[in-house]
Amino acid sequence: MAVLSPGVAAVPGRWSCWQCLARVAVMVTLPGTTLAQPMVPPEAIAQFNQTVGQRVEAITVIGGDQGAMGGIYTFRGGHLADLSVTKIGGRGDLAAPRPLGGGNLKWAPVGQINYGHVIAENQFRTGYLQGNRTEYDVLALQAGGGARFYLNDHLSFAPSIAGIYGHTENEFKPQNALGDAVKAIATGTYVDWELDSWSVMPSIDGRYEWSWGRVRLEFSSCYSFFHTESFDSSSPVIELDGDSHTWENKLDADVPLGWKLFECEWHAGGFFSRTELGGNVADGVSENHLYTVNGRIVLDLTDKVWAVRWLGLGCSYFWAEDFSGWSAGLDLRVEF
Repeated sequence: MAVLSPGVAAVPGRWSCWQCLARVAVMVTLPGTTLAQPMVPPEAIAQFNQTVGQRVEAITVIGGDQGAMGGIYTFRGGHLADLSVTKIGGRGDLAAPRPLGGGNLKWAPVGQINYGHVIAENQFRTGYLQGNRTEYDVLALQAGGGARFYLNDHLSFAPSIAGIYGHTENEFKPQNALGDAVKAIATGTYVDWELDSWSVMPSIDGRYEWSWGRVRLEFSSCYSFFHTESFDSSSPVIELDGDSHTWENKLDADVPLGWKLFECEWHAGGFFSRTELGGNVADGVSENHLYTVNGRIVLDLTDKVWAVRWLGLGCSYFWAEDFSGWSAGLDLRVEF
């Protein structure tokens, strides 16, 4: 088995996160017998080697992980690729905390679900394939759960586990005669393929909440590990198998404004976070951390709409040393 060298994942802005981040790249392995295909120029294979694995896994996790971006977001960018992500999902306690044994210890079941759809178009700006493009269309679904344990009224932690299913379709879009020739001989192997993958994602997060008057502050720290493998591919040379991890530390503020609409109060707020990247995700984006700043204006729907704490608009900007991006859309927080 030969291992493709890590490439740089496509990112919006000077790429996009994500929050992305925010969130994982993977190695691609090829059966050794297929690497020596005489019809496919080795220069083209080398460039595909630098892009396929990291993009597929990173895009799958960006679209599939609810923690990578909250609510329904669509964001655009274009340094290495144009990337559009639309997603909807939520995470929260599924019931009110209940006593667990003696003392002040309580617990509540936690659930999370997410749907994401990603379209990313990468343009080869240099090298043998210069001027040509390739597009990735990714559908990602996530579901999982766990339990949150409340040590007191301020401090809690929640271990959980989730799974992500990803379906990726690749299309090579030639823009010159060389691209036409590569497409003709590489279709079904290095280009124009479909891939199904699964990811398992154990995580643990801790939260500390406190109030300053009516202002609510929350510090949270969440570590997530991702293991991803492919289980079905239309190409005989494309497989995924790799590990990544992220560690997000975030400070969030919620400020009641006193203004009301239909007896529901408007709130302003936002957060600042730093996310550490490790494993293949760090190799894929050539970064080991990123920052995110968020602002929002929302309507408090507590006790007005079942399972919804607030609904409104949010905007995030995130950056690292070599890329940046932004997102804007609905900000939805669920609370059971």
